[in-house]
Amino acid sequence: MKNISRLFVWPAATAFVGLAILAAVGSAPGFAIYDFRCSEGILPLLPAAGKMPAGRKAGTASPQSAINEPWTSPYRVDPNRPFQVVNAEGRHLFILNKTAWLYFGCKHPEGVLERAVKQGVNVLRVSLEGQYYYETVGIELWPWGGTRDSPIWEEFNQAYWDEVERRIRMAAEKGIGFDVVLYCTLKPSAAEIESQRAYWAYALERLGKYANILTWEIANEYIENEDFQRQAAGFFHENDPYDRPICTSDGTTDDAAWPDRPWLDLAVNHTCTSSSERHDLKDWYLALARNTRSHGKPAFCNESGRENRHGNNDGIHRRKQGWLWCSAGGFWTWHSWDGCEGIDDTDYTAPGQEFLKPMADFFRALPFWELSPNYTALTTDQPGIVWATLARPDRSVVVMYLCTRTTGQAAEAVAAQVRLPAGNYRITLQRPSDLAAVLTLDHRSGGSNQSDRIVLPDFADDLVVTVNKMIPRQ
Repeated sequence: MKNISRLFVWPAATAFVGLAILAAVGSAPGFAIYDFRCSEGILPLLPAAGKMPAGRKAGTASPQSAINEPWTSPYRVDPNRPFQVVNAEGRHLFILNKTAWLYFGCKHPEGVLERAVKQGVNVLRVSLEGQYYYETVGIELWPWGGTRDSPIWEEFNQAYWDEVERRIRMAAEKGIGFDVVLYCTLKPSAAEIESQRAYWAYALERLGKYANILTWEIANEYIENEDFQRQAAGFFHENDPYDRPICTSDGTTDDAAWPDRPWLDLAVNHTCTSSSERHDLKDWYLALARNTRSHGKPAFCNESGRENRHGNNDGIHRRKQGWLWCSAGGFWTWHSWDGCEGIDDTDYTAPGQEFLKPMADFFRALPFWELSPNYTALTTDQPGIVWATLARPDRSVVVMYLCTRTTGQAAEAVAAQVRLPAGNYRITLQRPSDLAAVLTLDHRSGGSNQSDRIVLPDFADDLVVTVNKMIPRQ
């Protein structure tokens, strides 16, 4: 490859990798002008002044931390706990996601954030490009120069990007992060890879500095352009200095999108389905959660069924869907009208939204990152009961969520089998709807070679059981 020298304007104090800087030949407020020497292979990432500065893998400044927890630094897949994400401080993130497609263009972003905080949501799934529900709300999210009909791919809509950054900072102050979807309405093909590299680089330059960007999602519900998505994922893997996870999504399926692709870091499933008998809690929702959790990656349902459009109208059934997904070891998303065309209706109440925060509070109070699905520590074979159990490897903490298949159904004298190492344990039973305590009892186990039987108190709809090993006082 021949080397090429060219002048570029770049933010001052930017670090560069793989480039020979011949000289800093000038300056302007906040910027420096460099004479670069680079190979032709790198040249496409380095456009004319002000067009497309690219983030680099090494030598990058620290990210802008969020004011509030948990976004003190970006998250990546934990190499020691592959089903979890972890940040630089060693903190793991229990994700409760919410669709907010038009957040970057809506009229009342403050209302979106306030609603999310009340619901216990810590991630918003947003469109960086798209015109969803345009005929209803008239919001166009267009990152480039030109128009959707006459795009200028190498130029960018500065006013739009400035507003995007402002709203990311607003969310950081509330403790909210983002699942950023790069392509929603557009569906680029492999022939458009080169024209889109500028967008990828610009997205990293403008947004990659924010600690509350959780993941780059290449496309929403589209997997007919694998070559394009593989190249996009490779670019972000190579150039995002914080190793944020990359994902994509398909429409409703019974498993994750491309779960075996090594360039995708999250196993993402969409289940835009109903609360009717057609979508059973055990044979559909729990089965999908377990399928998605089987690929050695963080398991993430990042779009569930919404009311009306998908027939997911039973709020209690929706509560059970979320609890089952999380109790199977995954992360879940709340999808509703107010995250779509109703985003500016700050008074709207979706069926079941009141149950989100108790669920998030429950799992965040656990060492959830240490828990894995377990099929013998705490079980039940009661007919009509759906259950999922998580446990630490040593079973010092065990959690079982159990529910009836039908809303309003009563469960009487449910027997559970407990198999624990020898020791004394405290068993706590709570209502998932509000975490109110139902019963607390002590249990002594003679060893994990034996199974003990306990009878649970009668309940309607669902119950969560937590077992904690009691540590003797010294």
